[in-house]
Amino acid sequence: MKKASWNVAECLRMSTKRSPENMALKSKNRSLTYRELDRRANKVANTLINLGLRKGDKCSVMLYNSIESIEIFMGMAKAGVVGVPVSFRFSKREVEYVVAHSDSKAIIFGEGFLDIVGPLVNIEINKKNFLVVGQNRGGFESYEDHMTFASGDDPLVEVGEDDIWYIGYTSGTTAFPKGVETRHRAMLENATQWLVDYGSYDEDDRFLLIMPLFHANAIMCSLLMIIVGGFVYVHHSGGFNAEEILQIIVKEKITITSVVPTMLSIILNLPSEVKDKYDTRSINSILVASSPLWTNIKEGTLKFFGSADLYEAYGSTEHQIVTVLKPKYQWEKIRSIGKPIIYKDVKLLDEEGNEVPVGQPGELYVRGWGIPLKEYYKNPEATAKAFEGKWSTVEDIAVMDEEGFYYLIDRKMDMIISGGENISPSEIENQIVEHPAVKEVAVIGQPDEKWGDAVTAVIVLIEGMTVTEEEIKEFCRNKLAGFKVPKFVDFVDELPKNATGKILRKKVRETYWEKMEGKI
Repeated sequence: MKKASWNVAECLRMSTKRSPENMALKSKNRSLTYRELDRRANKVANTLINLGLRKGDKCSVMLYNSIESIEIFMGMAKAGVVGVPVSFRFSKREVEYVVAHSDSKAIIFGEGFLDIVGPLVNIEINKKNFLVVGQNRGGFESYEDHMTFASGDDPLVEVGEDDIWYIGYTSGTTAFPKGVETRHRAMLENATQWLVDYGSYDEDDRFLLIMPLFHANAIMCSLLMIIVGGFVYVHHSGGFNAEEILQIIVKEKITITSVVPTMLSIILNLPSEVKDKYDTRSINSILVASSPLWTNIKEGTLKFFGSADLYEAYGSTEHQIVTVLKPKYQWEKIRSIGKPIIYKDVKLLDEEGNEVPVGQPGELYVRGWGIPLKEYYKNPEATAKAFEGKWSTVEDIAVMDEEGFYYLIDRKMDMIISGGENISPSEIENQIVEHPAVKEVAVIGQPDEKWGDAVTAVIVLIEGMTVTEEEIKEFCRNKLAGFKVPKFVDFVDELPKNATGKILRKKVRETYWEKMEGKI
């Protein structure tokens, strides 16, 4: 009998051995102890093997957050099958691309996605390898039926640290999604980095999973809890109800959660009489990902969650967590993404590949432990573009201050060039969002014959508030250089966002580019 090498699945085996009857997962309708989760993961592994998948084969997964999501990925780790988490925010075209591009030989999906996944029978996946989670099968095989008949014994497939656990596809903010092969070693190294830089988690911690499980942050946080034998409350990711989140925090005595700024904003905008009903003092740690917090949201978060330490992280699918702004620096280093976490190194390069001096913007490159990106799956051009020797980039632009703290300015592709001047949209957004009537803003370069790009602010106002275009411009003139003041200001009901709540400037720009003959 072969003994499995050290890998992600071994973490589940060890926690089950230590505390088999401790609660591992809970959702609105069900729960699993570690013993039960381990057995369910074994059944997933054997189900995939029964379908004909072998070590290294790919299986796409398209589900809202659920206990099934986690048991499936732990089961794939046991079978050596490579998971392909598919964003439920992707368009049909993107879903088809990811499933086909990843060479998936099976797909497990929720009944709510039948209209998206059903047509994929036309690509090269045997119909019997389409498994539906839920009652409405739409003519496909039932996931739970297969689980019922699969063995609950561990298949003990030999899976090593350098084998791939999953391929994470980028959120699609640029062209088609790019696949990042994430090895077991990278996840275990990254877990070590988290446990050093984010405090000591243990089996008494209770994590509220809100971020969708096709997101690197959500996968990492769930794995961390499994490593230490902690508890994960799995929140359905199909929508965000702020009061429901507060109810879960209180009822389940949640100690840790990870969110994006938009989620905090929605919670803070609840009426006072609603917020005052909930005692959130069980929370001792909040991790914020996706983008730095606006000052007003940071202030409100620290006031409402008074007992919580606040961490702000910068990372990506390609690099996992890169930097962290720790609690003691929250007010000293406003809008900073912090310093590199242990065993990761960062440098900033100019267009010629030279390191930039302190205070000057440069493209952010990363090297070190816990980095999934070795190459983009079947995309040598993107791989070549991303690497500078052992260093790699996702084309973010940052500056470093004299104390070694980094500040994210923008994505390279989002830079506005107006009248020959490079302009950071974030700098303008940071000013506009301070206006008391503004809820959200995206600043883009609108194609313009005179300026090349005309700085354009697209604004969502706080309900019941009004402000004019000229008032916004005047508000900016007080703080920004003249060439950075928006030439145009448009007001909209909402801005497009990705699954993590990040505003998609590319989508905003497309609205203005549709009538142009060419696109920059």
